[in-house]
Amino acid sequence: MNTRAAFAMLFCSSLAIAACSPPPSPPADVAPSDAAPDVAQDTAAPDAPDEDSGADSGVDAAPFVVYPGVDDRCPGGPRCPTGSDGLLYVGVGRALINPTIGESMWTDTNMNGLYDNDERFVDSNNNGNFDGTWIAGFSSGRPATGQRDDLQVRAMAFRSGDVTVAVASIDIVGLFRDDMERIRRHPSLAGLDIDHVLISSTHLHEGVDTIGLWGENAFTTGVNPTYQALVIERTANAIRDAVRDAMRPEARALMRVAQVLTVDAMMDPRPFVSDTRDPTILDPTLTMVQFVRERDPMQTIGTWVNWAAHPEYVGSRNNLLSADYVHTLRTVIENGDMMSGVAGIGGTTVFVNGALGGQVGPGQAAPIDRAGMPVRMAGFPKADACGRNVAALGLRELARLESSAPNNGLVTGPTPVSYRTARMHARVLNRLYWLGFQFRVIARELTNFNRRASPSMNNIPWVESRVSYLQVGPVATITAPGELHPELWVGAQDDRWSFNLPRVTTSENTPDFTRAPPPPYLRDLMLANPGVRYAFVSGLTQDFLGYIVADWNYVLHPTSPYTQQAAGDHYEETNSVGPDSQEHLFGPMMDLARMGAMIDGGAADGRADAAAEASTDASDGARAD
Repeated sequence: MNTRAAFAMLFCSSLAIAACSPPPSPPADVAPSDAAPDVAQDTAAPDAPDEDSGADSGVDAAPFVVYPGVDDRCPGGPRCPTGSDGLLYVGVGRALINPTIGESMWTDTNMNGLYDNDERFVDSNNNGNFDGTWIAGFSSGRPATGQRDDLQVRAMAFRSGDVTVAVASIDIVGLFRDDMERIRRHPSLAGLDIDHVLISSTHLHEGVDTIGLWGENAFTTGVNPTYQALVIERTANAIRDAVRDAMRPEARALMRVAQVLTVDAMMDPRPFVSDTRDPTILDPTLTMVQFVRERDPMQTIGTWVNWAAHPEYVGSRNNLLSADYVHTLRTVIENGDMMSGVAGIGGTTVFVNGALGGQVGPGQAAPIDRAGMPVRMAGFPKADACGRNVAALGLRELARLESSAPNNGLVTGPTPVSYRTARMHARVLNRLYWLGFQFRVIARELTNFNRRASPSMNNIPWVESRVSYLQVGPVATITAPGELHPELWVGAQDDRWSFNLPRVTTSENTPDFTRAPPPPYLRDLMLANPGVRYAFVSGLTQDFLGYIVADWNYVLHPTSPYTQQAAGDHYEETNSVGPDSQEHLFGPMMDLARMGAMIDGGAADGRADAAAEASTDASDGARAD
């Protein structure tokens, strides 16, 4: 039984929820929206510590605003009064986050690769418990039996003038904002004068559970506090090392940017990646930003890489920890691949996933192996072929720029660094997550919520999150606090993003394209910011709030939302925090992108759309009675 099904069963047996019948649909005043975690994931126990509670029966006392708007920016903020001077310094850092693997030997009676509690096992510490190292993604109860390749955290720091921004990418399924804040407050970073930190998860489905949803069973968290502390400390250390590296005089950097579609000669993305949720819309753009030393342009400091695909090419029947295709992609970029005819460029590769929402990943993908044959079956050969081929494509494009573009493809002129960031909140209406909070399977702080009472439609939990816009020279990224569906990035009106593939394959609850908004889309707004030539989404960054589905294609089961998926192609909604996620999470992304966009000859006022609602208190049952 998978995590979602087990929670569904628990839903009707739990006395913590007043009614045992299927949960009613969300209130009629809630417009369909989206967002979610990859199997029940999201926020914290209702009886969490009261240190930030108000006196009003455990409800936060401060006025609650859904989206207060930008709370930090550079230039223009107090942290960086003079801003960037256009001189770019880049540093890198990395650290291993391999766990100590716990119990790994058991009698797998049904040969399903999962530990079932009636199966015999080798009790290595004689405590009577199966102390497994639980692998995140797919079903709960999947213990690690070994390690195929290293799990890592990699960081890159950008310094210009009095601006210092760091980007960290961790080989895990995801990390909640709460733990990200622990990283930012870590003593390792004290005194470094870092203005802003973007923290991403590669979204591995073959790494250790850092969310809690994939433990021994659906009612037991999979988070090991010792490992969680290691991830936090090693991430902080990698950021520290990157920032210190960027402070050295030899860190003065130049940049070269390659963008290429990962498609074959027929413009088919499926030799690399596919989208198996309707509508078929995806952005298979690979972005590689190479930073080289100004004093020696042949020496790479690091490469910032973005591509969108679920790292689950190895599949669900695997018990070895691995970074999936991300491992091979980074290895080939740095060291090359002689059989593919590409030379590595060295340095440290920092990979950040993109708009992988829906089922953007290996579903219908068939990467070509060294023998020229498509690999359709899940496993390490498929993951390796994907990572190798994507990396080789990007390296060839970088080599082409270096050999044929003016100035060897290097960006000339000033390379300023700027950012803007905003706090935001999302309402959690998924009742399966409510149980996760109550049973402490998932631990995350809730806000605007009476911690002394159970979640209900009269006591709806909210979560606080964050969105950031970062620009380094001609490259800009916007963070998504979960798995953003590509149609929210590139839009649905331009069928070029379907690459001649059938846009709709189901017959029930099909996408209503007439409700899809016209441009400009998020990608358009990003590219309309001054100086931006290359733009991408940093997915699963600044938080882990799951699928962010377009509201015009958001459908819940009519009588059992979240416990069952609606007819057609609507699995992601069941792994959604609720129907207003597009409004609460994607809306601020659009706002941040629009703030600097030059549209129709003028700068768009990004706050205009949100200001009216941003100043209103969240009501409609959000607070306890």
